[in-house]
Amino acid sequence: MITTICLNPCFDKTVSVDRLQPGQVNRIREARVDLGGKGINVAVVAKRLGLEVQCLGIMGENGAAELTALMDREELSHRFMTVPGHVRTNMKVYSLDGQGVTELNEPGTPLNESSLAEFTRIAEEETAGSDMVVLTGSLPPGCPEGTYRDLLKALDGKKCILDTEGKELELAAKGAHPFLIKPNLREMEATLGIELRTMRAIRDAALLFVRLGVQHSVVSMGAMGAMYISADKTLFAPALRVETKSTVGAGDAMIGGMLLGYEIEKDMAKAFRYGIAAGAASVMTEGTQLIVRSDFDALLDQVRIQEV
Repeated sequence: MITTICLNPCFDKTVSVDRLQPGQVNRIREARVDLGGKGINVAVVAKRLGLEVQCLGIMGENGAAELTALMDREELSHRFMTVPGHVRTNMKVYSLDGQGVTELNEPGTPLNESSLAEFTRIAEEETAGSDMVVLTGSLPPGCPEGTYRDLLKALDGKKCILDTEGKELELAAKGAHPFLIKPNLREMEATLGIELRTMRAIRDAALLFVRLGVQHSVVSMGAMGAMYISADKTLFAPALRVETKSTVGAGDAMIGGMLLGYEIEKDMAKAFRYGIAAGAASVMTEGTQLIVRSDFDALLDQVRIQEV
């Protein structure tokens, strides 16, 4: 069993316009609403890849029934606490003239100390039979500094994957030693406050976290590919050449793919290949639709891994 944790779920609303014009009336051509929140995304990908997975989290009462219905539609096992407030909506605006995507993300329902304490108790209980636990995504207002570190400590003994940035990543790496971290290049740069221009610089940056006790690190770099770094190995995978329809959720899909790879290979360096295929499959889908299993299967043999 794999458990993912999502403390800040959302509805992902994707709209397309001919040309985004700030300060003007923009006519929407198409719109769709999908499940959102990185922990939910990882769980959906893992489920679509055939893994036994559950998702735990907290969500606002207003919108809870609708979000639950979407998880049920995915046949996703879940347990979410509800708190006063509403499920946030994140808007992705696609400009069809090639300007790219503009994201408008709500902060989420504020949490207090008692809610976090209750959720921690639930997480300890519900992960008793889990081999892997994934903690990922933004934290809602009210979460104290070190929230992810404290959750990791409460889940001591589990192989935990952490996908976050900044102070939360630093504190968790120092105080709780995640099994794997998966920042993207921008997040790694923002966390360390430096620009990383070369593969050597990216490797050295990841090794800073390995020396703090992180066992494995994967840094995704978009069109430049991705790197895997551990104490004794550095691997590089070029990006696969696929038609890119949306990069939203690609990092979450990568984690889902690595979960499958680790289930099969029992080795995270070998699982890296599965993550590359899943991330590439994700960008082939429009909006926030995540992954189609047949796309992943077709891409897996195309992945090329180089030792650095």
